[in-house]
Amino acid sequence: MYNVEEEIMKLLHKEAVTPDEVAKRFRLSWPRANGHLLKLVGEGKASLVRKGCVNGYHEVYAFYVFRVPKWVRPRSLEELSDELAEYFQKGVSAAEMIERERRKA
Repeated sequence: MYNVEEEIMKLLHKEAVTPDEVAKRFRLSWPRANGHLLKLVGEGKASLVRKGCVNGYHEVYAFYVFRVPKWVRPRSLEELSDELAEYFQKGVSAAEMIERERRKA
């Protein structure tokens, strides 16, 4: 038995396809073909492009996918606020900061 999604990926590697084309090529129902394509989109292997009433799918290439570095970590707003506070003088309004910057220019 062959893996339908692997075969669909081989097809996507060659060209963009619609669910109708996949259904005809692999002798599947349209909803089942669309389901396989949507699963590939969810896994990040394919991308959906909608043109009018037609759903088109194409392969997502590895160099288009942004990979977050392992050293990146989420920080709370409180941590970010504390870090940004170092750059702003206390007791100075936004209007005063703008005025000072304009004088520099």
